[in-house]
Amino acid sequence: MNSEEARDYFIQKGLSYDDITEGDVCVLVMLLNKHVKQAVKAHTMSVDTMRMSQKIKSKYKTNGILKSCYLYINSHYFTQREAISFNPDNFIGFAGWADSGNTQPLIDAFIEWVDYMSEQLEQISLK
Repeated sequence: MNSEEARDYFIQKGLSYDDITEGDVCVLVMLLNKHVKQAVKAHTMSVDTMRMSQKIKSKYKTNGILKSCYLYINSHYFTQREAISFNPDNFIGFAGWADSGNTQPLIDAFIEWVDYMSEQLEQISLK
């Protein structure tokens, strides 16, 4: 799946920024860590020093709903490049600086997270 397909998948699953809380972002960060570590171990990223940054820049509405969020990735030769961004205009970006080899683990984590979010919303609506 590529970036555009991942954005479409988010919409197809019926998700929007209104569904995302700070806790949900934490789940995404955990999944990003997992997928980046797997890709580094498998040598599928351009360098084997990629890791998620601890820095998260996010803004929430007073009710806790996401307005914008920027997650970053580091390596031995750069710090805090965009990994995934939830922009204020509802555009979701995936490492615009990177080639497909470096982007794929991020997209894979995002897709796993979208599935998680969709399941959570389904469970909430059943209650």
